[in-house]
Amino acid sequence: MLTTTAQGRTWNFSYALGRNAAAGNGFTQPISVARGPGDILYVLSRGAEGSGGKSLPNTRIGKMTVDHEFIGDMGQGHLTWPVGLAVDSSGNLFCSDEHLDKIFVYSSDGDLIDKWGTSGSCEGEFDGPSGIAFNSQDNLYVVDSGNCRIIVFNGKGEFISQWGSKGTETGQFIDPWGITVDRSGSVYVADWGNDRVQKFTSDGVFLNSFGNNLPDTLGLKRPSDVAVDEDGDVYVVDWGNKRVQIFDDEGEIITGLYGDAHEFSKWAHEVVQSNPDALKAYRRVEDTTPLARFERPTSIAIDEQGRIIISESTRGRLQIYEKEKDYMDPQFNL
Repeated sequence: MLTTTAQGRTWNFSYALGRNAAAGNGFTQPISVARGPGDILYVLSRGAEGSGGKSLPNTRIGKMTVDHEFIGDMGQGHLTWPVGLAVDSSGNLFCSDEHLDKIFVYSSDGDLIDKWGTSGSCEGEFDGPSGIAFNSQDNLYVVDSGNCRIIVFNGKGEFISQWGSKGTETGQFIDPWGITVDRSGSVYVADWGNDRVQKFTSDGVFLNSFGNNLPDTLGLKRPSDVAVDEDGDVYVVDWGNKRVQIFDDEGEIITGLYGDAHEFSKWAHEVVQSNPDALKAYRRVEDTTPLARFERPTSIAIDEQGRIIISESTRGRLQIYEKEKDYMDPQFNL
C-alpha cells in the first residue's frame, strides 16, 4: 500500500535510496541513518563483522543527498562495530563504536577530529555504546547498552549525568539500542530487550512507555530505534516484526508502515540495467510485495522537510515516506 491513512493522518511512500554495495553509492548492512544540514544524509554501513575486532573495508559512513547524489565515504579504518550516528549544530558527525567503546567525531568533510570514551562500568564509562542523539543544547545522549543506562555528555565528551540500570521496571533497560530527543527535550529510548520504548524528561525522570501494553499483533518485538515528528507522533522501528509502528504522543497506536519499495532505487536500477539477465529475472517476478517489504529495519530519521527515512540492513537500502497534511480521500461519482 503506497498510501497509509489512519486517524486523520496520511503517509505516502516516496522512493527507495541505495543498494547493497561494498563501497561507493550503496550500503553494507546499513545500521544507522542521520540527517545533516539541508538535504544531506549520513548512512552508517556496519559491514561484515571482522573476527578479533578487526575493521573491514566495507565498514564506513556514506555521505549523500536525499536526491541520490553520492558525495563520498568516511570512517574507513577507524571503526570496528559502529552502531549510531548523530550530527551536532555545527554539522560535525558523531559515531559510536560498541567494540571500541568510543565516540568518533568527524567534520562534515570526513576528517577525524576527535575520539573519546573509556571501557568500564564506572561513571561515564562505556560497555557497548549504541544509539546517540543530541538535544538543542548540543548535549549528547549515549545509550550505554551493556551497562543498561543513558549517559549524557557535552560535545567535547565531558560527563554531565547518567541514569538507568538493568531490569524490567520503569526507568530500567535490557540491551537498549536507539534514542532520540524531541523538540521539547524529552528523551525516547528503544528498550530492545523489554520490547518497549520509554520516554523521559531531559534529566531522566520517567514519563511514559510505548508498545508494551498492546495485543501481540500490535506490540513491539525488539525495537531498535525511535523518532518523533513535528506533530509529536512517535515512530518506532519494530525490528523483530519488520515494520515501523506509529504512536500518538500519549502512546496510543495509530498505524504501521511495512515497506513499499516495489521499484528499484535509482542506484540499483543503474546496476540492473547494465545486467540484462538480472533485469529479465526481475521482470519474471509476479508479486514484488515480499521484495518491497522491510527486511530487518534498523534505524529512522526525520529531516527538516518531514521526510521519514528508514534504513533496512538486509536489503541495503533506505525507504522514504512523506507525511501529508490536510489529506482528503478522493471522491468519485460512478
